[in-house]
Amino acid sequence: MDVNFWGQVYCTYFAIPHLRKSKGKIVAMASSSVWLSFPRVTVYNASKAAVMSFFETLRIEVGSDIGITIINPGVIESEITKGRFMSQEGRMELDQEMRDVEMSAIPMESAEGCAKAILKSACRGDRYLATPSWISSALPLKILCPEVLDWFNRMMFITGPKKSQREAPSKKILDLPGVKKFMYPSSVQNQEVKVD
Repeated sequence: MDVNFWGQVYCTYFAIPHLRKSKGKIVAMASSSVWLSFPRVTVYNASKAAVMSFFETLRIEVGSDIGITIINPGVIESEITKGRFMSQEGRMELDQEMRDVEMSAIPMESAEGCAKAILKSACRGDRYLATPSWISSALPLKILCPEVLDWFNRMMFITGPKKSQREAPSKKILDLPGVKKFMYPSSVQNQEVKVD
């Protein structure tokens, strides 16, 4: 919450007077996890829902004085998607197998592609951007048949009692020959990720 929510709130609070004068824009970083909730990242999902609610409310309060574009990215190339995790001992470790469990068989967008989409969206003055664009197809599912989406996520990402998370069906799909090459950018497939 400190980084995902409060970090954006504090920056916005101090920027608003300047943005009002210059008719500036705010680009808020929420997440598609606001409507497409994945297991094992509960607090992250909640922090991004708070971001969405804050900036939607702020948009009403500031009116047309400040443009606000809320970004809802899906799985995007980053240090986390490359497999960097903090161990229980507090050390950064590389665990690409656990990355595959967490990120699963969901197509990942490159950081460059995401940045270009965000820039274009903010310049156009869009209210929202879901990137990659296919991720927005989950929103109608969440609204019209949330039970089906919840069932699917549970079936794909949650293992039974006494089973390792590494045995989740989504991980098994990702382990099929050629799937990672299709789903992940080449930089994420690289085993040479810095852990320092």
